Amino acid sequence: MPPIHGFYWSPSPTHLDAEWNAFVQSSANSVVIQMHALTDALLDRLQRQGATVYVDLPLFAGADLRVSFPDSAPVDEYGSAMGADEWYVPLCPNNAHVRAHRLASLRSILERNGNALHGVWLDFVRYPARWEVPQPNLVQTCFCDQCLVLFFAHPQREYTVDERMAAINAILNERFDAWVEWKCQRIAGYVQHIRDFLRVQRPDLRLGLFALPWRLTDHNAAIRAVVGQDVALLGRRVDAISPMVYHRLCNRSPEWIADVVEEMRVRSCADILPVVQAIDAPGTLSAAELRCALEIARAVSDQGVLLFDLSAVVRDPAKLAVVREMFER
Repeated sequence: MPPIHGFYWSPSPTHLDAEWNAFVQSSANSVVIQMHALTDALLDRLQRQGATVYVDLPLFAGADLRVSFPDSAPVDEYGSAMGADEWYVPLCPNNAHVRAHRLASLRSILERNGNALHGVWLDFVRYPARWEVPQPNLVQTCFCDQCLVLFFAHPQREYTVDERMAAINAILNERFDAWVEWKCQRIAGYVQHIRDFLRVQRPDLRLGLFALPWRLTDHNAAIRAVVGQDVALLGRRVDAISPMVYHRLCNRSPEWIADVVEEMRVRSCADILPVVQAIDAPGTLSAAELRCALEIARAVSDQGVLLFDLSAVVRDPAKLAVVREMFER
């Protein structure tokens, strides 16, 4: 298939026409849309435009599911339930209710919109971490009853406060390597479950996932040890991995994008499709800086590039001009 030139898009009902015009003017050929924003009218528009459409399926985050399933709150290494971090509401990745709900959501999406879709991109495919900052606060999770029962292969039970802390200390001090491997396998195993589901329901759909933009040398290998994303394991279960190389949010230079993409290409057998930051955060990201980031990403990826997000170019004609120039090359 041709390289992807596209956007992550969370359509705004109040700015839909402006966003659509920017999408068309940019010469983009692809889009990743949040699942709650899928409508027959929008999908029909995209189909007539000839765009490749992927749906974003969030897995282990969401305020709505925290309300529906109160036992889905992750428990950190201090034995405390994790709360919301501004917009980010983490969920335990082993919670059976969450896993079943997300698979049911995917089934519903395919039943309603499947013929208009070309693939599924998994989001929040990990253990909790608010990573879009220069120095993320990284803690080990999850030590809820269900996770401890699964890890120790014990019958279902409820842990007292003292029992939980004893189990946490034993894991972190005596079985840490096994714990990290188990976490990575749990994440990869659920991705495999989704892969198997799609092979039965819609084998033609492309499966991708959004990955944290960390190398093994970053944050003491936190991409495996903390969030449980092993791109070698995941690459055997998806068609594409999309590192979210938001250089400004991570306080990096655009050149860092190439380092992340290259390492993921070496470690994974999946296609690597980077997602480049277009939003102004922190501070203003100029059109010239966006051009630099896009040029670097395109130079190291033969799969193309996605931009986060469409609304950023709607607000800035100079950015839109840069994107159009890059996409028409």
